[in-house]
Amino acid sequence: MKVIAIVGSTRRGNTYTMVEAGCHALHNCDVELLHLKELNVQFCDGCLVCDETGECRINDDMKDIIPRIKEADAFIFGTPSRWSLLSGELKVFFDRLNPLAMPELLKGKKAIIFAVGQSKGEDKITIQQAAQSVQNFCENAQIDVVDIVIAEDCLEKDDLITKHPNTLEICRNSALKLYQELNR
Repeated sequence: MKVIAIVGSTRRGNTYTMVEAGCHALHNCDVELLHLKELNVQFCDGCLVCDETGECRINDDMKDIIPRIKEADAFIFGTPSRWSLLSGELKVFFDRLNPLAMPELLKGKKAIIFAVGQSKGEDKITIQQAAQSVQNFCENAQIDVVDIVIAEDCLEKDDLITKHPNTLEICRNSALKLYQELNR
C-alpha cells in the first residue's frame, strides 16, 4: 500500500511533527513524506488545459508528484490553521491536482487530516475550520476521510511535543485507522 503524506507548512514544526508521527505508525506501508516547503510548486493559473489533456502545462515539481499521487492508495494531509483555513501552500498543492479531477482519479482513495493551531478551548473552532477546509477538498475529490486530528494551543515550534505529547499518540492511532481501512 502506498501512502503519501503532505506537510502543508513552511516550518518544520508542529504540523511536520504530527505528520511524521502518522508516517512512523505505517511501517507496513510504502510511505512518502512531501514537505511542501522543499518543493517548487507554482500557482495554478486556471488555464484548464489539464481538463482536456489530463496534464498540467506548468513545468515544476508537480510533474513528478502527480503520477505518484495517482498511484497512492491514501494520504495524510497536515496543515496549520491560518485564518480558520488550510495553509496557502496546501491550497496551491490541491489546486495543482486538477489534472486528476475530471477523470476522477482520486475517487475512493483514503485520507486522514491533521490540523494544528495556536487557538485553544472554545477558540479551537478556528483549527476545526481549517481541518474542514481540507475535508471540503477531499469531499470534492471523492477522497474518503477516515479520521481528523486537531491539535490546539500550539504556536511555538515544539509546543506539540512539550505541551501535548499525547497528541502524537493520537496521530499514530489515526494512521493505524487509515491502515485498517486500507486492509478492508
